[in-house]
Amino acid sequence: MGVYQRSIVYSFGYTIVTPDYTNAMATEKLTESGVKKLQLGGELRDVEVKGFFCRARKAGRLFYYSYLSPTSGKRRNISVGRHGDLTVFDARAAAKLMAADVAKGIDPADKQKETIEKANREKNSTLRAFLENGYRKVTPKKTADPAIRSMEIHFEDWLDKPMAKITAWDVEVWKRAHKGKPSNANRILSSLRGILTKAVKAGLLDKSPMPDVKQLKEDKNKKIRYLSDDEEVRLRKILNERQDKQRAERNRYILWCEERKKEPPAPMVDQFTDHIKPMVLLTLNTGLRLGEVFNLLVSDINLPARIMTVRGEADEDTTGAKSGQTRQIPLNDESFAIITAWLNQTGNQTLVFPSPVSGRRFNDSGIKTAWTSVREAAGLLDFRFHDLRHTFGTRLAHKRVDLVTIQELMGHESLDTTARYLHTSLERKFEAVTLLS
Repeated sequence: MGVYQRSIVYSFGYTIVTPDYTNAMATEKLTESGVKKLQLGGELRDVEVKGFFCRARKAGRLFYYSYLSPTSGKRRNISVGRHGDLTVFDARAAAKLMAADVAKGIDPADKQKETIEKANREKNSTLRAFLENGYRKVTPKKTADPAIRSMEIHFEDWLDKPMAKITAWDVEVWKRAHKGKPSNANRILSSLRGILTKAVKAGLLDKSPMPDVKQLKEDKNKKIRYLSDDEEVRLRKILNERQDKQRAERNRYILWCEERKKEPPAPMVDQFTDHIKPMVLLTLNTGLRLGEVFNLLVSDINLPARIMTVRGEADEDTTGAKSGQTRQIPLNDESFAIITAWLNQTGNQTLVFPSPVSGRRFNDSGIKTAWTSVREAAGLLDFRFHDLRHTFGTRLAHKRVDLVTIQELMGHESLDTTARYLHTSLERKFEAVTLLS
């Protein structure tokens, strides 16, 4: 059969002639036993399918198909697979298919490359794969993190689905089944819309289904929660009482240490016992978002000019403004006094309000426990920290400050957002209807 042979003389006197499977160019019909005997560096070429052969390498016994490319005219060797993963029978069948492609003018290597690329595209085009790789790479962390969490919570069944198979009908069914408020559903869909739009830009999706999905109708003029004058009095009273309580507790502990001959901490004699009161009052006077309070750097404060800068861009320690736009806020008398006293008291050099635990930026829930205690003590059960910002905007509107100025102070991207604060002024409405008298 054209196989190279070798003679082995055994000790009992017999000489047996066997195929030499170490030879580099042996030719015979490939069989399981023949392939298993093939030693490192050896090669067996099949006589049944021209170009089909097996080569023993360190990585194992590998099947190949050798052919002249019908497109380039050059000889190419294409991997068929590894013995063990494939039987000789299966490998030969694959080589026959490749030979048929060559006869049709198709290069098997090009076809194999296209198949691999298609498989990779499908693998990378699932929602989960895009979220974990492409989307996160091109999206700011402060946007990517909540968007990805939202997808994992609300579209768990879609995560391993190719994005091309997410249809407008799928989204409509989800939208109608969503049990939350319309505004909540619209925010979730807005995140999905942004993700799929980026998938189109990445070439992983031909078209997003989201243009065919309409948002749910929501109340654009819903009531804005803000502090009444009486509520503000109660809030300030609780903030002061909280500090008095903290000072009293410190004094009792100092006495306890002295009685036991232990080193006592310093008494709380400064204006602020911790960061809660200055944070609350600063927000009430500047309209900062809580994240912007956490991001605030000492270098953002120009005390001589009485100007605070809210940076639009994020850095390695902070997240930047929600709008991504830098804005400046003049400091009124109370906010100026608060910042001055706080910085003099703490000597902070980087963050204005660093976490007392880590010294770094607060996480998003950093003051949740303390704030909840304060608002409950003040009887403000339905009042969020963010409503301090609403109070700032509402009071500006009530003082008849023009919308553009309010927009700039609060960092709104749209005047439509700012205009909501006009709806809170009953005085304006009374004046309007009085004109009809």
